[in-house]
Amino acid sequence: MPNSAPELHRRLKKIKEQPATPGTLLSFTTIHNPPHGFGSEPYSVGLIQLEDGSRVHAQLTHDGYIPTIGAHVVPRLRRIRTLENGLFVNGYKYEVVETAPEVKLHIQQYVLALTGPSGVGKTTITRMLTSLMSSYADQVPIYTTRQPKKNEVEPYTYVTKQEFDRMIESKKMIAYTHMESNSEERYYGYCRDDIEKIWKSGRLPLVVTDIHLLKGLSESLGRRAILSCGLLPPGKSRRRMISNLLHRLRIRGRDTEAQIQERLKVATYDLDAFDAHPHLFDHLVVNDKLEACVEHIGALAVRPA
Repeated sequence: MPNSAPELHRRLKKIKEQPATPGTLLSFTTIHNPPHGFGSEPYSVGLIQLEDGSRVHAQLTHDGYIPTIGAHVVPRLRRIRTLENGLFVNGYKYEVVETAPEVKLHIQQYVLALTGPSGVGKTTITRMLTSLMSSYADQVPIYTTRQPKKNEVEPYTYVTKQEFDRMIESKKMIAYTHMESNSEERYYGYCRDDIEKIWKSGRLPLVVTDIHLLKGLSESLGRRAILSCGLLPPGKSRRRMISNLLHRLRIRGRDTEAQIQERLKVATYDLDAFDAHPHLFDHLVVNDKLEACVEHIGALAVRPA
C-alpha cells in the first residue's frame, strides 16, 4: 500500500491511464463496520462483470440508485481510504446508473429443490440464491424437532416431536425425514400450506432437502412439480469428494469431531443417493467455484412467462 505522496501520485496516474469499463452488478454485500481508514459509515462492495468479460470486486458509491442485482454500473474515480499520515488513496468505485429491469415471471407450480451432503455448501448457496432471486423466490420454512443453534440463518420452525407427529397425522406435513444423531431426536419436514402460500403469491418456493425429503415432495406434489438440483463436492473420485467434505466440515467449526463423523456417515449415504435415484434429479452441479455454481442454478430456475 503506498504511504508517501510521490507513490500516491504515481498510483493515481496509473489509475487514470487504465480504461474505465462499465459493467453489471452480479452480487454485493454491505460492510457495516468499516476497517480503519475507510470512514465510519457503512459501504457496499460488489462483484462486477465488466463489458470486456472480466470481473472485479470494488466498492460502490453512495451516488446514483440503490444497488440491485443486474444493475448497470460505471466507474467513478473516488477516495477509497485515508492513510494514518492523512494522505488519501484514490481508486475506482462503481456507481449504479441504471437498475435492473424488474423480473416479472409467471411461476408455474413447481419447487426448486437443492439436495446434497453436509459440507457441500447448501446453506451458503441457498443464501446467495435467495439474494440473487429475491424478486421472485422465497425459501420455504422447514420444521424441525431439534434444538436451535446459535447464529442460524435458515428459516427453521421449532416444534416438539408430538407436534411434528400431529402434523404428519393431519396430512399437513407432506415430506419429512429423520436424521440419525447420538445427542437428540432430529426430524425435519415441509408443510404443504407454506409451499402453496408462496405459489399463491406468484413466487417460486425454494427448499433444501435430503433424499427422503426429495422423495416425499415428489410423491406429494408430483415429480414434474420439482426442479431438482443435486449438489456435489469437487473431486474426480468418491474418496476425494469425501475428503473435501471432511475438510469443509472441519474448517467451518460448527460441530464437534463426533458430530462431524456422524455427518460424514450421512454424507456418504447422500452421495450414494445420486447413483441410486437418478430419476429424482434434473441436474447435478459441482460446487467447485461458488459464484459460478449459484449463477448456474439461478439460470436453471428462471422460467419466463
